[in-house]
Amino acid sequence: MAEAWRSRLRFREPWLLHHPHHCYNLYLLRLCWLIILAFFFMEVAGVEGRMSSKGCLQRERDALLLFKSAIKDPSARLSSWHAQVDCCAWNGVVCRNRTGSVQVAELNLGNPTGYQEETALRGEPLHPSLLSLTHLQRLDLSYNDFEGTQIPPLVGSLHKLRYLNLSLSHIGGTIPPHLGNLTNLRHLDLSGSEFSGTIPPHLGNLTNLLYLDLSLNYYVEGGHSLDWLSNLSSLIYLGMSYMNLSIASHNLISAVNMLPSLQQLNVAGSGINNIPLSLSFHLNLTFLTTLDLSQNFFNSSFPNWLWNLTSLSSLGLEDCGIQGTLPIEISNLISLTLLDLSSNLLSGPLPDTLWKLKHLTDLGLSFNFLGNSLPMGIMNLSSLSRLYLDNCSLIGPIPSELGNLTTLNELSLESNLLSGLIPHEIGKLVNLEYLDLSINSFEGDITEFHLSNLTKLNTLSLSGITIAIDHNWNPPFQLQVIGLGSCKLGPRLPTWLHSQKSIVAIHLHNTSIEDNLPEWFWNSLSIVKFLDLSNNKINGTLPSSLENLTELVSLYLGSNLLEGPIPHLPPNIQFLDLSLNAFSGPLSPTLFTPNLYSLLLSHNHIIGSIPSNVCNCHSLERLDLSNNKFSGEIPQCWQEGTRLQVILLASNMFFGEIPSSLGNLMELVFLHLNNNSLIGHLPSSLQNCKQLVIVDFGDNNFSGKIPLWIGQSWQQLRILRLSSNMFHGNIDPQLGHLRYLQIIDLANNTLSGSIPHSFGNLSTMISTSAKQLPNPANISLIFIEDPAYEEMESITLVTKGDKLTFSSILYLVKSIDLSNNDLTDEIPEELGQLVELNTLNLSRNHFKGKIPDSIGRMSSLETLDLSFNNLSGDIPQGLSQLNALNHLNLSYNNLSGNIPSGNQLQTLDDASIYIGNLYLCGDLINKSCFHENKTNATSEEHAMLSSMLSIYLSSTLGYFVGLWSVFILLLFIKKWRYSYFKKVVGIVDKIYVATKIRLNRTVNG
Repeated sequence: MAEAWRSRLRFREPWLLHHPHHCYNLYLLRLCWLIILAFFFMEVAGVEGRMSSKGCLQRERDALLLFKSAIKDPSARLSSWHAQVDCCAWNGVVCRNRTGSVQVAELNLGNPTGYQEETALRGEPLHPSLLSLTHLQRLDLSYNDFEGTQIPPLVGSLHKLRYLNLSLSHIGGTIPPHLGNLTNLRHLDLSGSEFSGTIPPHLGNLTNLLYLDLSLNYYVEGGHSLDWLSNLSSLIYLGMSYMNLSIASHNLISAVNMLPSLQQLNVAGSGINNIPLSLSFHLNLTFLTTLDLSQNFFNSSFPNWLWNLTSLSSLGLEDCGIQGTLPIEISNLISLTLLDLSSNLLSGPLPDTLWKLKHLTDLGLSFNFLGNSLPMGIMNLSSLSRLYLDNCSLIGPIPSELGNLTTLNELSLESNLLSGLIPHEIGKLVNLEYLDLSINSFEGDITEFHLSNLTKLNTLSLSGITIAIDHNWNPPFQLQVIGLGSCKLGPRLPTWLHSQKSIVAIHLHNTSIEDNLPEWFWNSLSIVKFLDLSNNKINGTLPSSLENLTELVSLYLGSNLLEGPIPHLPPNIQFLDLSLNAFSGPLSPTLFTPNLYSLLLSHNHIIGSIPSNVCNCHSLERLDLSNNKFSGEIPQCWQEGTRLQVILLASNMFFGEIPSSLGNLMELVFLHLNNNSLIGHLPSSLQNCKQLVIVDFGDNNFSGKIPLWIGQSWQQLRILRLSSNMFHGNIDPQLGHLRYLQIIDLANNTLSGSIPHSFGNLSTMISTSAKQLPNPANISLIFIEDPAYEEMESITLVTKGDKLTFSSILYLVKSIDLSNNDLTDEIPEELGQLVELNTLNLSRNHFKGKIPDSIGRMSSLETLDLSFNNLSGDIPQGLSQLNALNHLNLSYNNLSGNIPSGNQLQTLDDASIYIGNLYLCGDLINKSCFHENKTNATSEEHAMLSSMLSIYLSSTLGYFVGLWSVFILLLFIKKWRYSYFKKVVGIVDKIYVATKIRLNRTVNG
């Protein structure tokens, strides 16, 4: 013991070793302190004992029991709340003794499992009984589900409350102004509580507030001013991310500049679109260490005041539309540890001053246009742990010096233009946990030598790189995520996967695997959540043991050679893609589990009807059963509240009418029922589906008139295909006012009347901007593009004389097809305003009059088909100006005059374009255009005229010979003879005149 004391004194008070008397006094002094501390802890223990023995006040216990009675507690978290038990011992209740009595000071009732609904409290979040807790200082009700119940005004009476956390509690309503009465509040967290309205400026009364978080309230607006913030001078943390500050963004910086103690500011995704590039005032934010402005759209260069925030350790500017180069002043931020500039419009090169930030641990530059080789300056950042340079247009090889960054935990160089050999020095990055080199232009292979030292690796993505690893290799790591898509691994499944026991996600799509998957593979998936083996040639059947994979959430086996019935599936499956295989048999009702989100079974041989319990899948958003052998009627059981956005039932054998219950699916975006045997009228309930973007009912047996409500209710509609049915009646002019309509196909019906003049107002066919069709769910999946989107965005149209299917470029296609109907009258001049229209097919109708001159202004027109109508007059010369035109058909009309030539028409040299128009002429059809008098006719024209006269005269003589026997009789009856021949002479005169007129018209035409 003595030696231990001497050792401590040697380092702390070395002078005492030479003064024994002082050492003894010090020893006594410390001993006294120990005795005092002992008495202190004994007293504290006594207080706690007295607190337990005395218990909480009866009025507070009763108040808490009333609170419990107003709450639903499905997981029995409040099971310890009984009158027979001291409330200070209840779960989540903390008591303190500060005034001689025990009082409830804290209620910590946040959901312990976060987002899981099973453990969430429900009911009234702030029952009036809480007013009896007069000394309550902390109230945590975060991550619960209070079902939109608003915060009552009484909360403003909890005057001693210092901590209030209602984060992610589904409260709703507006933020109550009476929160401003809680003037002792230090911590207020209302994030993610689904409030709406405007931030009440009364929050400025909370002058003692240190922490304020209003984030994730998407429908809350900042109002016109944030000046109320200036009163919160003690604020250390301010979170207003993912709310709407667009109107107030002009004074955001000036408002927060009045908070001199502020250390963290988070306003990511808040609609800030007006941020000053320079300031007219002095910047007071000298203590600010964290600034997150990500996911706003400044559309400007870097604000120059950023470089004055020299205390910053974390700067987030991801996805802000920032342009230009990174300024050299970045080196002013000498304390930076995190810098995220991803998803901007930055252009290289990066300044050398960036590499002077020696404390940087996290650097994100992804999705910019650096367009240069990997900067060598990165090698100076010896503390770097995360480096993201994916999608930066980087070129050249990976420098071997990268291997010196031995502190790296995460490295992503995905989707660049990197080339050359992958250096073996990658193997020096022994701390790597995440490595993504996929989608580049590397030469050579990845071998075991690159990976053998990476013992900590848990995520590996090498998509598109040649893998030269022995199938029986024993890796030194245990991967959680494997991304080897588009790597040639087959024909057998690599055996080394058998050694990986921690896999959560596997992406092996398009890897040339032709195996019948071995049993060991299925047995090794016990904790896998994501499995993608699509676009291979995997054969055989799915094992019955598939249903035992209880962790599996996403299964993608599309585009393989799998066959047989679909077995029982894992109970928690949410995403299932078995499309483009050879599965057969009927669907089991067990397939439709409550958790199912996306079901893709297209292009198989599945038979039978759709199980009716599909309507019970309230989470289902995508249902694709197209191109199978389904039969029966479409289920009638669709319910309100179902989240279905995509229904693809095309190319089956469904019959009957469209069920009216489909109108309950108010979130429906894509509806494909084409190529079936459906009948009847379109149900009026479909007008409730106001979000529809694509409707394809073509190739059925629908009848009746096209409903008027389509043009009124489907305001989001972009594609309307009703072709090859039995619709009749007029075309509703209201269709011309659907501003997003880009494809309208009503061909092969019996529609009558005229083309509405309003079709000239179809604004999407006038506009030059082409926007991608919406992906309704915007699902972000690991390593995979959404396989359902191509089916959703797929339409078969007749264009350029052929049936063509459009999918990925469908948003660029603009088409009107009204062919093969009974439409009449003239073609409206207004169609010429559709300068972005690609295809106009009006063939096989009864249109008359001239081809409108305005068609010559349709500069994007590629296909024009006006054949089999009654059009007359000249062909407009303006057609020769249609430089995009590559398919033209004007056959079988009554067109006349010279065929225009020049420009694009010179390339359309097929005479069949004009066949069936007797009065057209021109070189293309070898018919001269003659406009002078008959005396100027050439010998060839005279020969043609003589030939035609001979034909008519021969016909007349034949007629006379046939009647000669009659004439003989007439010779003997004078009265008859005179009368008859008088009439005959008159008839001959008329025939002669008519013949003469027609001959002249033929020669001169």
